[in-house]
Amino acid sequence: MLKQILATVLLSLSLSPLLADNDIEIQGQITKINNAQKTISLSNANGEVIIQVFPYTELKGDNCGAFGNDTQEKFSALKTGMFVEIETLPQANGGLGAKSIEWKCGAKAY
Repeated sequence: MLKQILATVLLSLSLSPLLADNDIEIQGQITKINNAQKTISLSNANGEVIIQVFPYTELKGDNCGAFGNDTQEKFSALKTGMFVEIETLPQANGGLGAKSIEWKCGAKAY
């Protein structure tokens, strides 16, 4: 029994790097939206990157609802020129897929 418990513990420790959080956070301005492919192009200090948006991607407007509540949105809410913060995951094809996209609707400088 002790050997079985020890083996389970060792196996779980060896798998922990595989299950680690591989999220990449990107901030920038949306420069292009491809509705057919459900991708957005984002421009930031590192250049331009194309990000795939999936049906399970969480789209959230921060302080966009009534009384400053957050809102859950759809792909159609994304607009060229918006500044967004995107939590991405590396994809098998070398690209990035969006886990979540968030933007602020609160007070602006002008």
